[in-house]
Amino acid sequence: MSVERTLSRIDVNLLATALIIAAIGCTLVYSATHFSPDAPLYRRQVIWTLIGIILMMVFIAVDYHALMEISPFLYGMGLCLLGYVLVWGRLTRNVKSWIHIGSFQFQPSEFMKIFTALLIAKYFDSNDRAYLNFRTFFAVMAIIGAPVLLIAIQPAVGSAASFLPLVGVAMFFGGIKPRYWLIAILCFLIALPIGWHYLKPFQKERIKIFLDPARDPLGSGYQVMQAKIATGSGGITGKGFLHGTQVNLEYLPARHTDFIFSVLGEEWGFVGVVVVLTLYLFLILESLAVAKAARDRGGTFLVLSLICFFIFHILINVSMQIGLLPVTGIPLPLISYGGSATMMFFMAIGLILNVDFRKFVNV
Repeated sequence: MSVERTLSRIDVNLLATALIIAAIGCTLVYSATHFSPDAPLYRRQVIWTLIGIILMMVFIAVDYHALMEISPFLYGMGLCLLGYVLVWGRLTRNVKSWIHIGSFQFQPSEFMKIFTALLIAKYFDSNDRAYLNFRTFFAVMAIIGAPVLLIAIQPAVGSAASFLPLVGVAMFFGGIKPRYWLIAILCFLIALPIGWHYLKPFQKERIKIFLDPARDPLGSGYQVMQAKIATGSGGITGKGFLHGTQVNLEYLPARHTDFIFSVLGEEWGFVGVVVVLTLYLFLILESLAVAKAARDRGGTFLVLSLICFFIFHILINVSMQIGLLPVTGIPLPLISYGGSATMMFFMAIGLILNVDFRKFVNV
């Protein structure tokens, strides 16, 4: 197939949107760190983005059916890495989530999202039942539950919760009957008070601060209050690039990672926020069109799962910064600083483009 024909079949709108969002992310990371000892992080984020783009190209080039075939191996490898983290991982910010190799570190839980989505897509691709019976439903939940359990033990409840989109898509896509939806919701509600007793003290404190940020404004409630101030102080057009007061005076913690949306709100204002959220919306709608046009059941499930990862991360990250949800370590897709998450989201974009590219049988 000629290069011109190959390029003509790639969804350029989807690809360009992802690259624009990533470019905005690098710009915001620079703005959040240029004045501090963290300034080299901007260069690292550019490197992570370039590596992510290379991985995206790989995940476009390799037929997603081949990736689904090796997904059991990828899934098993991911579980081994999660187990390694629990035993030999270094405690960082109250959790064991990273594997350190010299100055390089990565988070296996991020890549596990891709591996798990591929394995369940393979499962659905070979199962053409209109409705999932109890046995097949249990098998799908076990595939999702294994990494969730290992990640929750780290304890990284936010990262574990980010697998919830897979549960929702599996229940919807697998044709779960309404009574099972009701049973699942009731089980979740019953489990909430039980789960409270297993949370670590810092996790309980985050929930308490969410319910009452003013209870410790200079301590555990400081992040949320400063994020609200930064986001709201930008007004309509913002204070201007590199001119954020909360950012430059270092009042806003984790401004290049979890709270980068507040940097966007302060410096680019309401207009900037609307532009970025519109880009995300376009990315989601384009991906939904890919899912609808996919040539098989596995491709449709894979795209729906990946785009739901985007939706989940966007909703959680934005909501926690305006006080609608407790603070968690959920990054803003392609914008927050972080190598593992950046690479994972580019891999997801690559897989979505892969499914779109191969909607034609003769490729």
